[in-house]
Amino acid sequence: MRIVDAHVHLSDFRKEEVEEFVRDGYVLVAVSEDYESSVRNLELRDSYPESVKACVGIHPWKIRELDNLNREVENTLDLVRDADCVGEIGLDRSFMPETTFPGQTSLFATFLAKAAETGKPVNVHSAGAWKEVLHYLHMKRAEKVILHWWTGPLNLLKDIIWSGFMVTVNASLRIQLKARKIVEEAPLNLLLTESDGPYSYRGLYLSPKLLPEALQLIAQIKGAPLQDIKQKIYENYLKLFHEKT
Repeated sequence: MRIVDAHVHLSDFRKEEVEEFVRDGYVLVAVSEDYESSVRNLELRDSYPESVKACVGIHPWKIRELDNLNREVENTLDLVRDADCVGEIGLDRSFMPETTFPGQTSLFATFLAKAAETGKPVNVHSAGAWKEVLHYLHMKRAEKVILHWWTGPLNLLKDIIWSGFMVTVNASLRIQLKARKIVEEAPLNLLLTESDGPYSYRGLYLSPKLLPEALQLIAQIKGAPLQDIKQKIYENYLKLFHEKT
């Protein structure tokens, strides 16, 4: 049984750090932001096939930064068949101008269609656009879904639970009330742990190393033994990626 990091920007860590995570036995689902990071994550997966799953995709924040978005999209889509997952893709109304939203939705729909065509799971960003993200996931008939760091309205959890989508939580549980509410409300068979590292959040440096603490907090909130929590989250990961124990 291994500790799962279902959403980590692995290519942004130093090589020595990645090697340490691998030695420590973490399962690392590496998400990408663009073509370059997608290629790097595929290389990391090939270097550490027992520990790394590679997601390829274009983050919604990148829509303003890429000089030739169409070429970037085409090149990244070509990588999907060799990937384990599609992501980080999604929509953002919290940190992105509203004028970018039509472009975001087009980008999101394109990668969702490719994921459906190839049968890959999707690793999804949804900040401030929670309802719209669920709309597109349903429209594109997505089935294997990781809703990364879900902090949307609690009433939408009914839709997520009905759909069988998984939500991730991380060490922000220590300080983020909404994250704790999500753990309280979400069934254990739909929970995954993540780091979203390397990222600084309200004094926390998020990395896979904080996952043991996150697991302990989940166990406290759920009132269940820590080993049972670790086992179930690992089983959730195996189910999503169709792996056997």
